[in-house]
Amino acid sequence: MDVNTFCGVMQTEINSLKARVYDIMRSVEKTKGKKKRADAAQLTELHALIEHLSEMNEKLARACPLDWSKEKKVIEEKKAELAEKIDIWDSEHLAGLVDN
Repeated sequence: MDVNTFCGVMQTEINSLKARVYDIMRSVEKTKGKKKRADAAQLTELHALIEHLSEMNEKLARACPLDWSKEKKVIEEKKAELAEKIDIWDSEHLAGLVDN
């Protein structure tokens, strides 16, 4: 895989993760009353995830490195970490821990 293909694939995957986070945020924002106040901290965390994903995409768009082996490892690890966090949010949503 050449460097431009790698960066394009990573950007697509990051955009997919961002879409999942936005879906979760919309669900959390629909909660009411005390639950909504309790979820405020979680919304802050979700906004931080969106910001981080956006920064990763901007970095890939600005400078797709010629030798991307080191960068690939860092990006793949961070992407896996973020995907795990997002999966936890999805699981909580599906289990009814986050109201619709």
